[in-house]
Amino acid sequence: MIKINKPVILALLAISLVAGCSSPQAAETPTEKTESVTPVQVEQVTTGTVSSEAGLTAKLAPSEEVQVTPKVSGKISSLPVKLGQYVTKGQVLFKIDEQDLSNAVQQAEAAYRVAQANLRQTNSSSDQGLVQAKNGLKQAEQALADAKLNQQRMQELFTQGAISSQQLEQANTQLTNAQTSYANAQQSLQAAQQKTGTQVSEASVNQSSVSLQNARNQLANATVVAPINGFISSVNGAVGQMAGQQPVVVIVNTNPLLVKANLSETDITKVKVGTAVKVNVQSTGKTIDAKVSAVSPVMDSALKAYPVEVTIPNADNALKSDMVVNITFPNASGEQKSSLIVSRKAVFEREGKQYVFKLEGDVAKQVEVTTGASTSDTIEIVSGVSAGDQVVVKGQTLLTDGSKVSIQK
Repeated sequence: MIKINKPVILALLAISLVAGCSSPQAAETPTEKTESVTPVQVEQVTTGTVSSEAGLTAKLAPSEEVQVTPKVSGKISSLPVKLGQYVTKGQVLFKIDEQDLSNAVQQAEAAYRVAQANLRQTNSSSDQGLVQAKNGLKQAEQALADAKLNQQRMQELFTQGAISSQQLEQANTQLTNAQTSYANAQQSLQAAQQKTGTQVSEASVNQSSVSLQNARNQLANATVVAPINGFISSVNGAVGQMAGQQPVVVIVNTNPLLVKANLSETDITKVKVGTAVKVNVQSTGKTIDAKVSAVSPVMDSALKAYPVEVTIPNADNALKSDMVVNITFPNASGEQKSSLIVSRKAVFEREGKQYVFKLEGDVAKQVEVTTGASTSDTIEIVSGVSAGDQVVVKGQTLLTDGSKVSIQK
């Protein structure tokens, strides 16, 4: 028989009672929620002078730029100019093949002669006039047949992708002219047969005259000349290529050059046409005295700034378009004052108001501020903070009012 020790039994019973009274929740240890901390960089609000000169970076631009596109379609038959060449107004830039255009002139001349003949026939009651009207109709009929065949051929070539839409349009125009000439010839024959219709014939002559002049103008447009003096900045095409909708030649006038800038509402009050400015060319280090030549009276809604142009003489063409320059618009009064200043990076805008995040211990407080004059690096603070306050200059996009922060160097 096994003997059981009484003290051992009592100890086991005590352990069982303790385990039975303990709840599952009591066995769990709650985890405390950790508050997030945002790393930021800060700078101190200081007292200093903010220059009221408005400085900015821009690029030089030509005072004139013309993209030269031919008024007629066709293959380029001559292109005597090259990149960088200086051309004068009226100088030939390129030519378009004249064959189709010359044919159109000849056709218009023939139609005009037919219309004139028809007018003479209308004024004549002789049998000879009637014969001429019939001959004119035959000529117009033949011209119409030729134009129809040509239009059909061009339509097939266009469908195959062998010609451009401009060439098809030219064939359609020739067909329309031939149809007009044929209709005029029919009317002239009727007038000759009836011994009337002088007014109709005169109108036909006038119309044919206009068509002839248009055809001659198109032929003249095949020779393209420079509309301004300047340098060739781009040549897009070669002899034998089709001239499309893209400019074949681009001409720029680089004397003078322009600097196009955009000034804030504060800075625009300091300049007007004739205001002296300094332009520093970054690539050469040269500083040029120049003047404001144009000031927009209207703010650019997209940029929230006022466009301004500065004219820079460039007779020796030493300066080139797209060179980077620093331009300074001086203060009209020349006065400067001591004020609270911070880095521009500290100030941000929300819902039309300006704010900074000011540190109070390890907490960032969003504080509304009023700003004044500024440069590309610093900005004047008129109200909202005091000298010695620390403000966030990096990391503020991650903050809200009252965020806990840690300062990073």
